[in-house]
Amino acid sequence: MMAEGRFFGADQFNPRLITTQIIVMQSSFWFCLGAAVAFADWLLSEEQSAAQLFQPEAYTWNTRRGLILALALWFTSLVMAVELRFVVQRAKKCLDFVTTYHLFHLLATFLAEGFPANMEWWIIQLPALFVAVLLGEYLCMQAETQDIKLYKKPKVSRPSFDEI
Repeated sequence: MMAEGRFFGADQFNPRLITTQIIVMQSSFWFCLGAAVAFADWLLSEEQSAAQLFQPEAYTWNTRRGLILALALWFTSLVMAVELRFVVQRAKKCLDFVTTYHLFHLLATFLAEGFPANMEWWIIQLPALFVAVLLGEYLCMQAETQDIKLYKKPKVSRPSFDEI
């Protein structure tokens, strides 16, 4: 019996897998966000700094740098939604993983600059979280609902009229 597709049954707790998935998602989040901001900064001749990712007051609509950060974060949420499809693979886990990497980003921001009291920071972060969760769940559900083929029919070779 040759199985195509993936059967999604009851999950078993696998801490190594979960830890690896968290590390992959967190690394991808910061890499994608950092690359998007660096590219936009370079394109618009802005000063490049990794510190801006963790400065709550930098996330604003009043400056070009703030718009770059907001758009880069929203672009990153789209990329992360697609990545959820391949790393997490389960719609019911998308909220957990997206919330986890956003909480780690909040923690890093808190450690670098203090708790983000800037309301714009929250208004920019929340849509990114919601888009990643909802689009990630949609993409994972699309994969989960694909037909599972349990076997392939063997090809039967039939003699042609020339061979008879």
